[in-house]
Amino acid sequence: MIAIFFVLLIPCGGFARGTGANKAQIPIPGVKGVLELNVGTTAWGAHVRADGKEIQLQAMYRMDDIRITAFLQKVNFPASADNCRGKWWPMTAKAAPLKREELRQYDRDGIAVVEYIIPEFRGNTLHQKSVHAYLGANDLCAEVHLSKDQFVPEDQEVFDEILSTVRLVTDETGHSESNAAEEKKRYLAEGSRFYLEHNYKSAAELYQRALDLEKRDRTLSRDVFRVLVDNLGMSYGLTKKYPMAKETFEYGISQDPEYPLFYYLMACTYGEQGLMNESIKQLSLAFKYKANVIPGESLPDPLKDDSFRKFSHDKRFVDAVRDMQSQ
Repeated sequence: MIAIFFVLLIPCGGFARGTGANKAQIPIPGVKGVLELNVGTTAWGAHVRADGKEIQLQAMYRMDDIRITAFLQKVNFPASADNCRGKWWPMTAKAAPLKREELRQYDRDGIAVVEYIIPEFRGNTLHQKSVHAYLGANDLCAEVHLSKDQFVPEDQEVFDEILSTVRLVTDETGHSESNAAEEKKRYLAEGSRFYLEHNYKSAAELYQRALDLEKRDRTLSRDVFRVLVDNLGMSYGLTKKYPMAKETFEYGISQDPEYPLFYYLMACTYGEQGLMNESIKQLSLAFKYKANVIPGESLPDPLKDDSFRKFSHDKRFVDAVRDMQSQ
């Protein structure tokens, strides 16, 4: 899976992590163009197909139970919304020969849409609404699939809101970017692929290149910047390059001093080195700013985090953490 801004926070116990962010942007590494959509306040992740020609996104745990999947693929035919629907929808329909009711196709705002209701599945009432939205430009096709079981008319407004955020951004759509910005995006994408493959050494090299470019020209959104710093610092931590991890989180704090995860991950860095006093100091700052997490995140419990295993039974550490948590 590739993730530029990814999946929900888990304890740093070895620093493993991704994040949730409302606006998802998924590119194919080395290919110009990016699919954008707002997935809502939920965890999401993406992965690149083995041949490097397709990236898939999943956001499955929204509070309203709408499931979102999206695909961006490099194709060998002139891509347009109609052409992508014409090529992909028949394959989808054939691969899943289900009973479909209220089936209709239409176009909206440059997106080719297929929608329908699946009334039942294996004898059980389902009433699932499915919407397949297709976009295309140059050599890229994109599909966004929304579905919800036990669909009611009131849900349609939310479906429409999600679709209104979907964009396929390419040079030809009037959103050309500088070479540096394209390079930064590529380093983020490729670094995230290595990160989620647990190849933290390669991830750190690519994330560092992205951060170096970002230092010269701040163009990343706040949440993307936060995740870049988090993932880079943890990549250094996972390869035991603690001074580099510390330097990364210090830079993040200098730019965004009220984001709690920078302090928490700095505490993890000290914890891995057995430095309890320093860990407590950073944890206290993390809990001070705990309200400023990215939507979908939360601060982990340090008493259950393996990064603090060296003093998890030390009364002073335990008491300090419990005092922070009670505030």
